[in-house]
Amino acid sequence: MVFNSISFVMFFPLITLIYFLLPQKMRNIWLLAASYWFYMCQGAGYALLLFFSTLVTYLSGLLMGRRGQGAGKGDEAGSPSSRPARRKKLILLLSIILNLGLLFYFKYFNFFMESVGLDPGFRILLPIGISFYVFQAVSYSVDIYREKMEPERNFINYALFLAFFPQIMSGPIGRGPSLLPQYRLKFEPDYNRIRHGLFRMLWGYFIKLVVASRLTIVVDLIFNNYDSCNGWQLLIGALAFSLQIYCDFASYSMLAVGAAEVIGIRLMENFKQPFFSLSMAELWRRWHISLTSWFRDYLYIPLGGSRKGAFRKYINILIVFTLSGLWHGAAWTFIVWGFLSGLFQVIGEITKPVRTAIAAKSPLKGPTAGRIHRIIQIIITYLLFSFTTIFFKSESLDQAWSIIKGIFTGLTYSALRATNPFQLGLGALNLGLCLFSILILFMGDLLQERTGDMAAAVLGLRGWKRWAIYYFLTTFILLSANIGAETFIYFQF
Repeated sequence: MVFNSISFVMFFPLITLIYFLLPQKMRNIWLLAASYWFYMCQGAGYALLLFFSTLVTYLSGLLMGRRGQGAGKGDEAGSPSSRPARRKKLILLLSIILNLGLLFYFKYFNFFMESVGLDPGFRILLPIGISFYVFQAVSYSVDIYREKMEPERNFINYALFLAFFPQIMSGPIGRGPSLLPQYRLKFEPDYNRIRHGLFRMLWGYFIKLVVASRLTIVVDLIFNNYDSCNGWQLLIGALAFSLQIYCDFASYSMLAVGAAEVIGIRLMENFKQPFFSLSMAELWRRWHISLTSWFRDYLYIPLGGSRKGAFRKYINILIVFTLSGLWHGAAWTFIVWGFLSGLFQVIGEITKPVRTAIAAKSPLKGPTAGRIHRIIQIIITYLLFSFTTIFFKSESLDQAWSIIKGIFTGLTYSALRATNPFQLGLGALNLGLCLFSILILFMGDLLQERTGDMAAAVLGLRGWKRWAIYYFLTTFILLSANIGAETFIYFQF
């Protein structure tokens, strides 16, 4: 079962209705049962792994949170009072090792065996969502160790924290201090909250079914036939894929946040209009926020962050983004993609004084010059990001290098004349609808950027305007129901 399926359209209202009809003591039990059933639709055996991770971190949290586990700052290493602190650290390490070991076996075992020239003789299937709930479980253990929160003693609440059906497949990656207290609250149906969440879901469906699904056809056609495409076609494929993956993953995150909001749970926002960014560093602060902030808090800062000088800061950025690439997929293409994402940030910081000086010498002055400068920065950032995503999409490094070479050597006038946009797999009608829907997406993101809450802005319109938007989005969604890919790209991670 996926969000963009008839089964989910039937599942979600039923689960929500029964949730609000049940007494308070039964609601989380009902949500947990529904979440496990939702997850088991992807594979019944996956639930055992989820339960194992849940049990490990629940018990480790209780053990670390026992009174007297900490040691004072003045305690000597061998004193009796320092022993609880060592036990606490040992429990944390055991919890992390068991969770990351689970992730390593199912996601990276074959990759590392093949990388050292060994053939394991079998393929391990990757359970959907394991990368997300393992990171969420690890952050819970670390937060308790750091005494940022008390351990959750209600097992049902903690199990729901990891298994909550809107986020179990592809996040957003939740944090214990902000998410767990919500499962102790009593939520009642609220008209404004429900319609706000439903509109976010409607917008998410529009981005996925109308925009991303059409872009998928173009991207797959070009990348699957890259060796016969000219430079302009390859460039279109690269630019289209960066937009496709944004629409695909942002739509999932919006559907997850909207569905949770209808129930009453507030999840972390995962995207903040990343293609309005002025630099790669800013883009990554706006893109997959739950993951980038996870790496910042649990890896970048422990490594030293920016506290130990510029050189160490740059090394830490490269380490974090290379590992982020590996998190996305067990392949060298993802590692290179992650490394380049970090490298462009480092280059951006190093060259910032020079770029600022060049901009200051521009003959254009005033607000016009500032707007032009920002537009140039946005375009360059988008082009750099699109360049990195060639590795994200490619099946191998050889394919990625072939596409890059084809772009840089094939952007000729004759190739441009030979490029027919109507031969990109969509046809005239769907190509027009695709371009029009991208314009609508841009307008929606611009409204979100300016107001901070596009859904609230739309819901605040006069009745006929608001309903016109509802009907417009719904019509396009229904007309696009059978176009493109059904699953979400991030399900493979």
